[in-house]
Amino acid sequence: MDEDSKMQAAISVKNVLFSNIPVVGGILDEVLFEHRNRVKQERLNRFVEEFKKYLRSMGSCDIDQKHLKSEEFGDIFESILRKVVNTASEEKVHRFKKILLNEMEHTYESDFKETFLDIAFRINEDQIQILKHFWNVKDGCESEGNSEQKVVDGEGAEASLKYKANLLGFDESKYLFYVQDLISKSLLFDEYVGVFGGAKPYTNLRITPFGEEFLKFIEGSPDQ
Repeated sequence: MDEDSKMQAAISVKNVLFSNIPVVGGILDEVLFEHRNRVKQERLNRFVEEFKKYLRSMGSCDIDQKHLKSEEFGDIFESILRKVVNTASEEKVHRFKKILLNEMEHTYESDFKETFLDIAFRINEDQIQILKHFWNVKDGCESEGNSEQKVVDGEGAEASLKYKANLLGFDESKYLFYVQDLISKSLLFDEYVGVFGGAKPYTNLRITPFGEEFLKFIEGSPDQ
């Protein structure tokens, strides 16, 4: 059977399968569209109500009312709502609440807001904690002014994956999975692989400038 015949056969099978299903007003319409719309609407309503409570719990905030009416705030508000309605993760919803509150208090000046929102949607809280660890380690090393301390966040070139995983509370395989994903998103980089032949991969990790900016965005600390 040639490719055209295979394609026609596949189309015929598909038509037979779906011809017996009342799509309009039927089960597919109900399950795949109406139900999904209800879920999204419920998530949106819950986010708005919880955000109101979140604002009240924070007390008085220095919010620029003119900024709230600006196109820039409206754009990021809309982007955050799109993220919220597409996740069932409470930790991510809380993260987006914090980002929105930060944007209400002061505008984070960056051309990469949408990129950062996408990353915030795609990584979990464990990965953020790993990223914060390398951020804090970098700041500690720089304040000490010790160039040797800047290699593998103060643990030396022989630091093991198991040691780092245990330090951060993960088993080795999960830690490795998380940092590989963070590297793929340019938030971390493996500094000495390829430079020193004996270095073990993923034991010489450092936060990237991009990773630092991402944390500043989600934490609301542009001057850190």
